[in-house]
Amino acid sequence: MKKSIGVLTAALGVACLLFSTAMAAPAGYVWDTKNYTDMVDASAPDTIPIGTQITISNWQQYKRFLPISLQAAMSGIYTFHATSDPVYTMVVGPTTNLTPFRKWIEDGEKYSGQVSLVPASTGGLTMKGWVAGPPFPNPSGPNRGVEIMYNSWTPFRPFILFSVDQGFAVDRYGNKSQNDVEADFFQLSHLSEPNMPINQPYANGMFYVSRFGITAPEQSKYTTQLQSQPDDPMKHPETFVFLPSLRRSLRLSSAARCSPISGSDWVQDDNAWNPPFFHVDFLGEKKVLTLIQDPAKAFDGHAYVGIFDSTGGALPGWPKAGNGHYELRTMDIIDLKWIPQLGSYCFSHRIYYVDRATWVPVLLEEYDTSNKFWKTGWNKYAPIKVHGQPTLVLDGYCSSVNVDWQNAHTSISYTTGIPTIDDDVPGEYKDVVNLSQPGSLSRIMK
Repeated sequence: MKKSIGVLTAALGVACLLFSTAMAAPAGYVWDTKNYTDMVDASAPDTIPIGTQITISNWQQYKRFLPISLQAAMSGIYTFHATSDPVYTMVVGPTTNLTPFRKWIEDGEKYSGQVSLVPASTGGLTMKGWVAGPPFPNPSGPNRGVEIMYNSWTPFRPFILFSVDQGFAVDRYGNKSQNDVEADFFQLSHLSEPNMPINQPYANGMFYVSRFGITAPEQSKYTTQLQSQPDDPMKHPETFVFLPSLRRSLRLSSAARCSPISGSDWVQDDNAWNPPFFHVDFLGEKKVLTLIQDPAKAFDGHAYVGIFDSTGGALPGWPKAGNGHYELRTMDIIDLKWIPQLGSYCFSHRIYYVDRATWVPVLLEEYDTSNKFWKTGWNKYAPIKVHGQPTLVLDGYCSSVNVDWQNAHTSISYTTGIPTIDDDVPGEYKDVVNLSQPGSLSRIMK
């Protein structure tokens, strides 16, 4: 989602595939607010017993706990779908006690009183006065949804997070194309790191920077995307791509919000985006069946359908049973709707499932302009340690997948080992001063 989560989101450096989208999409889910508001309230006594196994034969009994994405997977109405194979069984476990990094919480308690929402020229609301920590630790009132949106836009990030990922594009026939990627994430402002300044002197007005460099296959090697999220929510993200064939970088249009990231199913707005460009509806605080992966098993491509299998499988990227468990977690569900006065946009609704304990958006659901269910951005998380404390970190996922339900293709990545953070990052990737700046792209291949 990036990251965020989105959430997003996270990005995949996968090669562009040409898919046959002229094939008729199956009849499927359409936008209906009740699909979300009717989910089980967090305060309700309803629950799912620990040890319950949810399959395609009994999922309807637990429908009100399931995100629409899981319902779509279990329903069988889309080309990509779960089957009776045991790998698709969802086993319910106990809820994991997860809290954000302690200093981030302390900073929120210290500085959140200074934060306010003010009207923006877009027609939305922008945020002023944020220093560090969650800007709105206790969202409430008529702008509750907007406050949750900003919490999910600013979840805890370490100063540096580095991972090595393998990405796959899979079409409806199970054909796969692979790319290997080195991913760096740098937070330059609003830091909650011990013994570090809140804002780095070289931030140049940037909040965080993501950098994705392709290492394989050979024909794509050295292709690198650098995307910078400005500190001001109103300012457009900046995106640069180094093209080895030209031996130079190009600056992409900031208006290309819906363009694919390196040919994947993710779009630029899934990684860096502008909260004031959306109206927000709060759909409820719900008990949502959520996947929590085992860090000893899930940083491995064998934990997911279609990566090291002979074909893409019935539902590529699905987390195989036995590498984690599903649990009921309290989620704030918000609906982001593009402000029409700003022009056209690719999605009519962007649904964020935001984990209340950590403010990490774990799931993103997107509807097309005809209000048909279109895409799912799903980051599979395992608790990882930040300075000794286990927590969820927005960019520290085990696997990320974006499913295009209508056209039956998907982009998958998995992280080949637990991501490294701060002092544990390999030496050449610690040079934040240079690597976070667009000028560093000119030194690739030299």
